[in-house]
Amino acid sequence: MKWLGLVLLFIGLSTAIAVVLSFSIPYYLLHNVTLVNTISTIIPIVVIVVSVVYFRKYLQSHNPVTPFMRISITILPDSGQPIDEKYIKNFEANLKFVKGEEYIKQLAMLGMMYLQNAIAYDNKDLYLKAKGYLSRAEEAMKDRSVSLETRLLVDNLRSKIETYKYKILNFLPAYCIQPREIIPSFPC
Repeated sequence: MKWLGLVLLFIGLSTAIAVVLSFSIPYYLLHNVTLVNTISTIIPIVVIVVSVVYFRKYLQSHNPVTPFMRISITILPDSGQPIDEKYIKNFEANLKFVKGEEYIKQLAMLGMMYLQNAIAYDNKDLYLKAKGYLSRAEEAMKDRSVSLETRLLVDNLRSKIETYKYKILNFLPAYCIQPREIIPSFPC
């Protein structure tokens, strides 16, 4: 319901004002019906286009859930499918508008997205970004009490980061550096 009020505010109100003003002012000043009809057609179209552009920018910056702008992505690092970088950047831009527990959830989600791309592209920099988002989420959790769902999101990110550490960083654990004869039971 919130999005409907936003549509009416951004597009409906501005279009209504443009229609009234673009017809009445030229009609009373110029007394030329043909010119008034032309102006009253062109101006509302321009106002609608500008309103839609600003409305989309508002939606991207404030990220409300709307039925006509849903984007469905699967965040599953095990899938090996990358997430579009543009979507991640939009998600990052929206982070500055979020507060409280939702901020921690979005940090964990961003970490998971960067981890998924790190796995898909085998990129150490993206892996380190994911670790950075994990540390930011853990730091934000220290200051407040959070729900179980948020805590599970952060714990899941920590677990996934630890799981893929050796694959992404091409890093062998310390016990694997030793010769096999010393520790034959550990598969390296």
